[in-house]
Amino acid sequence: MRNRTRILAGLLGAVTAVAVFASACGGDDGKGTPATGTGSTPATAASATAAQPAQDLTKFTNPQLLLESQALAAKLSDASIVIVDLRSKENYDKGHVPGAVWYDPSKLKDPDDKLYVIRDTLFAENVGALGIDGTKPIVSYDDGNGLSATRFWWVMWYYGFEKGAVLNGGWAKWAKESLPSSTEAAKVAKVAFKAQVNSQAICALDYVEKKSEEKDPNVVILDVRSAAEFTGADVRAAKGGHVPNAVNLDWTRSLTDAEPKVWKSPADLRKQFADAGVKPGMQVITYCQTGVRAAHSLFTLRLLGYDSVRNFDGSWQEWGNNKNTKVAQ
Repeated sequence: MRNRTRILAGLLGAVTAVAVFASACGGDDGKGTPATGTGSTPATAASATAAQPAQDLTKFTNPQLLLESQALAAKLSDASIVIVDLRSKENYDKGHVPGAVWYDPSKLKDPDDKLYVIRDTLFAENVGALGIDGTKPIVSYDDGNGLSATRFWWVMWYYGFEKGAVLNGGWAKWAKESLPSSTEAAKVAKVAFKAQVNSQAICALDYVEKKSEEKDPNVVILDVRSAAEFTGADVRAAKGGHVPNAVNLDWTRSLTDAEPKVWKSPADLRKQFADAGVKPGMQVITYCQTGVRAAHSLFTLRLLGYDSVRNFDGSWQEWGNNKNTKVAQ
């Protein structure tokens, strides 16, 4: 209950625009200056229209969130970025991206209230010990499927950090391409990180319950577990099934079938979300069993330009074990 109260008590207001990772020096506002006065001509109006081109659906809206291995390899000597390895400590010690620091992915949930995200003070202490002060862009990676990397990205985003990216294909793609590796642990100086809660990145059970009953056409609850979990054939809590009125799209469908797995094309991703009923402009609430797979799908939605996305962090572990929640199958 303590942590649920803390989660709900975050900052109010809209999420600020994500800063461009590649440049690490601010974003392009993409807006022209509107014409003023009474002398506007049809040509001026046409220019204003031309300044706002239609979105290219074959490209990611926020491509800075997903970094390719060759692009990272070209930045290894750049001290202005931080690389975070989310694999096991054993694998990190065997070899990692040169200069990468190691973060234990188990420390993305709170040690005392394991259902929810790690509390702000402890997370700030953990990342500060790795030299992360919130001023440098961060790229995170894991073994390859992106689960731990996107969970780390989401926790950073939840705590107000906007300059995070994920390495596409993770270590699996990096190793397959025979890119540089190191067994030397990065040497870092402890710094201070200020965690500022972004309340728009998360939601609690009562909010999901309300939205599951309202049937708001502008809100979709997205269950990213397997189809068997969704129907209740695979039960991983006291109750099996799904949140009423939720739609199902397995998180793994965001990745290619071929190894090493990478994110599918923007066009393919947009189509599968649309086919599942997740349309642009909607608020999307993602959930899974523990909020990890949900973070992966939330990250994918951010890639595609969905602005209103929230992770139901307690997910089915909370919903399915609550005797008062309703369940659909």
